[in-house]
Amino acid sequence: MATPLAPDDPASLGAYRLAGRLGKGGQGVVYLAHSSDGEAVAIKLLSTGDEETRARLARELDALESIASFCTARVLDASIDGPRPYVVSEFVEGLSLADRARERGPLRGGELERLVVGTATALAAIHAAGIVHRDFKPANVLLGPDGPRVVDFGIARAEGAATLTSGLIGTPAYLSPEQIAGSPASPASDVFAWAATMVFAATGRSPFGADTVPAVLHRVLHADPDLSELPPRLRGLMASCLAKDPVHRPTARDLMVSLVNPMSNPGAGERTGPRAAALTTDVSKRNRSRGLLVGAVAAVLALVAAGGTLLWINRAPTGTAAQRSSTLTPSQSTTTQEPTQEPTSTAQASATEKTAAEKKPQSGSLKIPAAFAGKWSGRTTSTNPLDSDGAAVTIDLKTGQSTARWTEKDSAVSCTGKITLTRVAGTELTSSLQPDTIDCIAGTVWLTLDGGKLTYVWRDVPGPGLVEETGDLNRG
Repeated sequence: MATPLAPDDPASLGAYRLAGRLGKGGQGVVYLAHSSDGEAVAIKLLSTGDEETRARLARELDALESIASFCTARVLDASIDGPRPYVVSEFVEGLSLADRARERGPLRGGELERLVVGTATALAAIHAAGIVHRDFKPANVLLGPDGPRVVDFGIARAEGAATLTSGLIGTPAYLSPEQIAGSPASPASDVFAWAATMVFAATGRSPFGADTVPAVLHRVLHADPDLSELPPRLRGLMASCLAKDPVHRPTARDLMVSLVNPMSNPGAGERTGPRAAALTTDVSKRNRSRGLLVGAVAAVLALVAAGGTLLWINRAPTGTAAQRSSTLTPSQSTTTQEPTQEPTSTAQASATEKTAAEKKPQSGSLKIPAAFAGKWSGRTTSTNPLDSDGAAVTIDLKTGQSTARWTEKDSAVSCTGKITLTRVAGTELTSSLQPDTIDCIAGTVWLTLDGGKLTYVWRDVPGPGLVEETGDLNRG
């Protein structure tokens, strides 16, 4: 389980002799060590020793004393005053849920039931102590011989200190929609991550995929996961925990009670699953979550993954497409300005809307000019550092058509879809892209004719505006 120590690793920390590495994350390195009497322990050596980190750790250790040790790794010792703080905890002999699923496949039957109940109980205990875990995921659930244990309190925060951290902390596939939108993590966020982890346990895969970061975040915000492989009695409960709106999720305590007493039906009539909510408020809810995301990360272009954590890097958008996206969306026309005077009656409003609709060119009235006709192919590069190998893009443009087929392939995903013209201006076409499946991301495509090549620019706008792809396409 442990790997050899690295050359720059210390030989000991305090009275503990280090024996190997158990893992490394954004907060520090976890070592297997032995106490003076030979007891195996786990030591987390934090990456930094600044005053804020020390103060947070002190608060956290006080809170952790009230958490029952049957569901977490018990804290045995800590050093806050040294050059780099570290925490010594009970060593749990056993695979993580992530390793267990990778080696032996999904959990079934009683094994799954015990995991679900045990981890829900652990989460309820953690929340009762005033702690928000913030990074509940398969790697942080250890399957010990006496039952599952929830670990990695190095990312956990006391609720009152949750807003001290800057940026997002967590693994993309297990982040809640509100965290992506810029809100601080909360107990409801942990419930969302817990349910996503349980779906992984039952299926062997993340409910929101594990390919590119933008695609995963897009599904977390807008897609309902497939829960058909779960036991029937768990489907409705997991659906409520994975609701996009945190208000519709049960608390960890209600979750625990409902698992041991299914007749309790906590929150009946108030909390609904994402599919039920989508029947009445899907459009407004999706627009609201999209608006929150745009407002929270309007300046974000890069996502950097480091040790299983996300760091959001703020920088101004660059490039032609970024400039265009600030002034033009696929639904806008360059030939018509919307009325600025407010109508004074319903009849006037209807007349104004009708006039505007008649003046505004419909997408079907826009046609692909003959100069653009052909099957264009080439490779693109992305501002997403996790997708540095780029993708192969093909667009089949036909004279007189208002739409065209689009495909994109990279090492992880193959996408197909349709682009629909929204603007024709000289040597430039602007189109909205609608993929055929939820696995791929919609957006806006700009095509500029430059001699014998076609400059291709894609951005995920309207939407988060996180990523841009550019490249030159050649007619083949």
